[in-house]
Amino acid sequence: MKKIAYFDACVETPEEIILAADMLPIRLFGDPEIGIDKANEHVPPTHCVWARNILEQAINGLDDNIKGVITTHGCDCTNREFDIWLECVNLEFLFFLNAPLKRNETALNFFMNDIKELISQLEEKFNVNITSEKINEAIKKMNKIRKLLREISSFRVDMKLKGSEFHALVKKVQQSDKSKMIEILELKLAEIKERKPFPNANLKKVLLTGSVIDDTEFIKFLEEVGFQIVIDDLCIGTKYFWNSVDEDGDPIKGLAEFHLSKPIYSTKFPSYERFRVLKNLAEKYKVDGVINIAQKFCEPVLYDHPYFNKKFKELEIPYLFVEMEYNRESYKQLTTRFEAFREII
Repeated sequence: MKKIAYFDACVETPEEIILAADMLPIRLFGDPEIGIDKANEHVPPTHCVWARNILEQAINGLDDNIKGVITTHGCDCTNREFDIWLECVNLEFLFFLNAPLKRNETALNFFMNDIKELISQLEEKFNVNITSEKINEAIKKMNKIRKLLREISSFRVDMKLKGSEFHALVKKVQQSDKSKMIEILELKLAEIKERKPFPNANLKKVLLTGSVIDDTEFIKFLEEVGFQIVIDDLCIGTKYFWNSVDEDGDPIKGLAEFHLSKPIYSTKFPSYERFRVLKNLAEKYKVDGVINIAQKFCEPVLYDHPYFNKKFKELEIPYLFVEMEYNRESYKQLTTRFEAFREII
């Protein structure tokens, strides 16, 4: 099956459109074990390290079954990098999806029009017919996946599911056949329901937020230090399944409303809207602390940090901010900081 990949920090690419084109949506992830020499020839060294890592993989060549890539406006960094993709990446199809920052009626209409343009270009390039019926079918399939993920996610709070296991599961969903994943998720949910809670006497319950965190080994590292991620607001996490698409009415409008109704992601502004969501999550799940991770040079997360630091202090909720390189060696170097935070909470 042909694949269309998407490079999208905010998970605002409508996978349903790709499914309706009878192709498989595949999310691109970074690889913390590779260098980024070729990307550094095109992008300044102060540019988001995660975005450069994705570019490096694309320059070197993606999976042969990947026939195109959709890039969505997550932040100004990934926005401008699309121009470099056009020059340096050899693919049949490249499309930049303008996901608006605002959430009003004008923004909704703008986003709908851009989704329609995506449909038009996919149809023309790959000689397919993306009908409303096919989109509706794909919406129902993705809604089922979202519902299952929401149910499975709740077992992190019950200490029956490690954060790393859940993180790996969401990654698998974002890169696998969706029909098969429904079967896998249903089996996983049934299996987890039969589990007994794991020993948690020394684990600290935390809310994880920040940049794109797509390396499951980092989540395992946090667990080894003594944290259990009971909730998050990550793109490989709750942002992917926060709500569901309206299955009635115009499917394109439903998709646009779905993406614009999700809480804004960490690469977008304003800070106070993000904080309101994090505050509600921290209080609802009664977390012991909040961990905010910035990939090196992730400017939106760096911008938010002083405000978050001040507001969480006012709430007397322990808060840790860490800026880190996108490689596994850096995790070990941060052990002392995480251990110290665990001790104070």
